[in-house]
Amino acid sequence: MKTHINVQNLNAFYGEHQALRNISVEIPEKQITAIIGPSGCGKSTFLKCLNRLIDLTEGVRVSGKILVDGTDVLDRGIEITEVRRKMGLLPQRPNPLPMSIYDNVAYGLRIHGTRDRKALNEKVEHYLKIAGLWDEVKDRLRSPAAKLSIGQQQRLCLARGLAVEPEIILCDEPTSALDPLSSQHIEQQLLKLSERYTIVIVTHNIHQAMRLADYVVHFYLGEVVEHGEASEVLENPKDERTRAYINGTFLTQIKIDTEVNLKGNKCPFNFVYAKQALHNLEPGKVMRVIVDDPMAVTEVPRGMEADGHKVLNVKQINSTDWAIVIQK
Repeated sequence: MKTHINVQNLNAFYGEHQALRNISVEIPEKQITAIIGPSGCGKSTFLKCLNRLIDLTEGVRVSGKILVDGTDVLDRGIEITEVRRKMGLLPQRPNPLPMSIYDNVAYGLRIHGTRDRKALNEKVEHYLKIAGLWDEVKDRLRSPAAKLSIGQQQRLCLARGLAVEPEIILCDEPTSALDPLSSQHIEQQLLKLSERYTIVIVTHNIHQAMRLADYVVHFYLGEVVEHGEASEVLENPKDERTRAYINGTFLTQIKIDTEVNLKGNKCPFNFVYAKQALHNLEPGKVMRVIVDDPMAVTEVPRGMEADGHKVLNVKQINSTDWAIVIQK
């Protein structure tokens, strides 16, 4: 296993709150590494440190080293634009530029010097094919990207990111806002891309990690508690916290004071109803929320944490439903 990203003693602070604690891990080249763990454990912060998007957050402090091809991307003298070009980001929600499908993919190509019309046409087609979107949009390339479905927009964002020729693809819960068919499309493309790119994916979905990952890193409360080959970590975890997270036993060990079934609701109503239910509890009490809207899996925990509550766990309990455990 050849290491592509070598993280050494990485720490991250938001003011006085320490989000990452002495993270040291080696991420293999041209494999899919899944970052798993409950909400609020530092997964997304870790991803933002890799491509220095963490710099855009006011009041954050980061220490340690992140070596990519031997170069420390946290070095203050490094060219950040080049760091971010090397690491393409596929976000949770697709963010197509307010322009045509064609221009979304050509945008980065033009910035990096490709002006020839024939070369642009060939490259736009090439990257749309890699993202699995070409056959669906080849007859409407000049149409606004905003008219695409959410799943198609996410694949367009993938094509746009690939067009600047990154070495690494970072994915922050890239299918959480998508329907099952669109999620399957994205997963299939990531599996194909792992032959050429190093991929790091943050996911709440343990089943997705099982389907995709070659390597797994388990975060808990800002620390790495276990990492290794996916088959070993997911099938034979050594740390009991990893075992509990994978098996869902952590949920059963928590005393649940009330349960709210929000199946059938869509965001933002999931968060609104959960917040109303939590309001009736005393501080320290625990509520279990059941949802079947994929967007709620991330939006409810984030909203609760923003309100100062503690998200104890987020766990898929069957093919359609998730349990979110929140302590007031």
